[in-house]
Amino acid sequence: MLAKRIIACLDIKAGRVVKGTGFLGLRDAGNPIELAQSYNKQSADELVFLDIAASLENRGTTIELATKLARELFIPFTIGGGISSLDHIADLVTAGADKISVNSSALKNPDLITEGAKHFGSQCMVIAIDAKKTGNHWEVFSHGG
Repeated sequence: MLAKRIIACLDIKAGRVVKGTGFLGLRDAGNPIELAQSYNKQSADELVFLDIAASLENRGTTIELATKLARELFIPFTIGGGISSLDHIADLVTAGADKISVNSSALKNPDLITEGAKHFGSQCMVIAIDAKKTGNHWEVFSHGG
């Protein structure tokens, strides 16, 4: 039997963790560093931080958040949101991220995933897909929706 793993995913907007349904009705859920510390103490296996507004706002995930998380956590973490270049991936990995999650850029520039895997290893690259059922089929969305 495969081992069960607890991987918490925290959506970030304007530097805060937010909770909603389908990215609607977002409400503040707390400070990402404090919540990361709490999950760490509760023995989560891994954490994922996704800046859900980064692509919409045409900016990347902050290096500052990755640096702070790396200082506080003793479990692997994935970070994503607005990742659009190999340099940005390198900056986040250098700051301490274990994995990089790419969403919109994976559709626009699939070579970014290949290049990221070549430079940092395939274990480092995660593709996040936003999909929604429309009628009888599923549709992929990017840039927040």
